[in-house]
Amino acid sequence: MGLKVHGALFLVALLYAILFSWAGQIMPGYLSPEAFVFLRVVTAFSLFSLCGFLFVKEKVEWKSDFKRFAICAFFGTAANMYLFFKGLSMTKPINGAVLMLVTPIFVAVFEQFSQRRKPGLELITGIAMGALGAFLLMWNKGVGFSSATLPGDICVAVNAAFYAVYLILAKKLANKYHAITVNRVTFGLGVLYMAPLGLFPLLGSSFQHIPFEIELKIGYTLLFTSFLVYLLNTYGMKRANSSLVGVYIYLQPLLASVIAVFLGRDILTFEKCFYAGMILFGVWMVSFGRRSKTPSTD
Repeated sequence: MGLKVHGALFLVALLYAILFSWAGQIMPGYLSPEAFVFLRVVTAFSLFSLCGFLFVKEKVEWKSDFKRFAICAFFGTAANMYLFFKGLSMTKPINGAVLMLVTPIFVAVFEQFSQRRKPGLELITGIAMGALGAFLLMWNKGVGFSSATLPGDICVAVNAAFYAVYLILAKKLANKYHAITVNRVTFGLGVLYMAPLGLFPLLGSSFQHIPFEIELKIGYTLLFTSFLVYLLNTYGMKRANSSLVGVYIYLQPLLASVIAVFLGRDILTFEKCFYAGMILFGVWMVSFGRRSKTPSTD
């Protein structure tokens, strides 16, 4: 497994790190979660279809793979997206960021269960260290779970489990098909799943009242965290184990903190550096523990 894989997964974490605070500015003031998710799915499907038409003309074996595509589309491009954004509209962004830390744990558990083997010491240590470091890094940023945030918190937590299922099941498709093909099909099915919930809310949205700054943030979400992130994640899944793909989520709060320090909105302390070291150590341990079992193709 080469630097390209780690670079792709790092970029995924960086792009997601920016999204948490912006999502709350978009929803529900300008777009409902249903409209926003449907717009994301339609945009991503259109972009992947265009890329497929121009660059990747690959035949899908529908008879053998349709069921897996349909399940991955539900867990990875429809239900999880809807629950994530619906949850963020009802809870604090920092709560959502903390709850997403359980995704790598779900991935590890599901992966070991599906492969019927016990997790190695490196995997357990890496996930535990990364989770603890990320949790400590975010805890002083206003995390607050209450009855008011409970519905949103539950949505984000279930989304984390759904996304973990997607990472496990989509790996087989990623090994068989090009990343563009996988996402073209899953997002196409995602459009069908989300249309009953999102079509009319999207058509009824008042786009003319959306400020230019919010339009830019919507555009960022559509292009980078709907299209590019899924493309890079699928690329990573083909060349790395699902646990490593999942554990890179721990880098999101670290990168968000780095961005905040760079913009002058936060300060760098010894404790934060220590927590960052824990996260990086955790990612390294998961990578080290499975590197001999991971394809080395770039």
